[in-house]
Amino acid sequence: MAHYNKGANAERELIKLFWNKGFAVARTAGSGKNALPMPDLIVMGKGRSIVIEAKAWRSNYLTILDYQMQELLKWRELANAEVFIAWKYPNKGWFFMAPEVFRKAKHYSISFKGAQKCGQTLDVLLGEQQQLAVEKSTLKIP
Repeated sequence: MAHYNKGANAERELIKLFWNKGFAVARTAGSGKNALPMPDLIVMGKGRSIVIEAKAWRSNYLTILDYQMQELLKWRELANAEVFIAWKYPNKGWFFMAPEVFRKAKHYSISFKGAQKCGQTLDVLLGEQQQLAVEKSTLKIP
């Protein structure tokens, strides 16, 4: 139950962050236990539709199961929505990553170093702040 509470609290934190930035936000109950694809959060406003899979995890790697990623990509297709995986790393904050930055093997994964390089903060995601440019030739996703 502690793992569920940690994830639910992280999702609630994201709700408040987006709401305070002027977006409408809905948390989908039982997103991992529904027969139909459901992201953790649906964010709308300012001409944008965003679906988010939220993870609060202290680890060197974040793994998204293949079926979970496929469900997010289905939302992108059907709702014409932007898709992000939001990783909250303790004492480091939130990193928002597009599915394309994950490495695909059996499942999708990214290292924390990769998330720091490829991920965006909330302010960058919403266009309120610019991200420092990273040369694509030097960008290797770990």
